[in-house]
Amino acid sequence: MNRKTKGAIAVGAGAILLLGGLGSYALWSDKEDVAGGAITTGDFGLNCPAGTWTDVSGDVPVVTIDPASDLMVPGDTWKYDTDCTVTATGKNMKAELSVTGIGSGSTSPATPYVTTTTVVGSGSPPNTPVTVSDGQVLPVTVTVAFSAATPNTDFTNGTINVSGMKIELNQVRP
Repeated sequence: MNRKTKGAIAVGAGAILLLGGLGSYALWSDKEDVAGGAITTGDFGLNCPAGTWTDVSGDVPVVTIDPASDLMVPGDTWKYDTDCTVTATGKNMKAELSVTGIGSGSTSPATPYVTTTTVVGSGSPPNTPVTVSDGQVLPVTVTVAFSAATPNTDFTNGTINVSGMKIELNQVRP
């Protein structure tokens, strides 16, 4: 092959490479916008105003107490009450409301002398999360009872930690 032929082949190959970088060789093309707008997420939240602790022991008048400063003795039953409003919007949205963290960090032997019961909504059965819906207002009640049958000086200067108590809303799939 002579030099002129080799040069012509090289120039042709270079031209093809340059043209190939300019776009597709398709003759026609088309595209359409897809209707639907933007995808928006739902909302999820819980609003529980500060609750109230009361002494509901039954043999004394019902009074408001402060668990941080009042001292519980055998035979006492203290109750925490609040009403929580649920925000749970969106397709396939369900959630459960529960109370956690009661007794976390307590000193031993709190059990069997101290029992806690949590009632959310209708409270059937106690200590069980309940399924909620958007805008629903649910009463939340936590009862802490110190057994009158506590022997001798067991659990004196003990601690039943309620400062770690949390009212939780958790999404669950339907």
